[in-house]
Amino acid sequence: MRLLPISAGGARDVDDTVIIDGVQIPKGWFSIYSPALTHEQDPKTFLEDGSHMDIQDGFKPERWMDAGTRPTTEYIPYGAGHRYCLGHTLATAEMKTFLAVLARKVEGFNLITNTANMKWKEGIILTPKDGVLVATF
Repeated sequence: MRLLPISAGGARDVDDTVIIDGVQIPKGWFSIYSPALTHEQDPKTFLEDGSHMDIQDGFKPERWMDAGTRPTTEYIPYGAGHRYCLGHTLATAEMKTFLAVLARKVEGFNLITNTANMKWKEGIILTPKDGVLVATF
């Protein structure tokens, strides 16, 4: 969800004229945000070589265990504010339940799908076109 956020982003009305990094954004204009770009630029996880966003090398769940490496409040896979995703609690519960069941039934797994050549199906959410194959042991 950090590497490939569910939402592509959104647009917001600018309520008041603001200046950000020397650029004026007038009142009434639209401001567009991208969770993927926000996650990519997070100062806690950013690496110059870009490996923090690689689908294989960038997956480091242990980073959540330490406040020094945990992504900041800029981690917004479900959006933010009053437009926060209504299904985030259900989605999080489903992911935790799946992982708990998987952890009880298998000792480990190997990713079979070659992620370097993975094709994506675009729609409301981004999903692997042909699924992701794993082998459990």
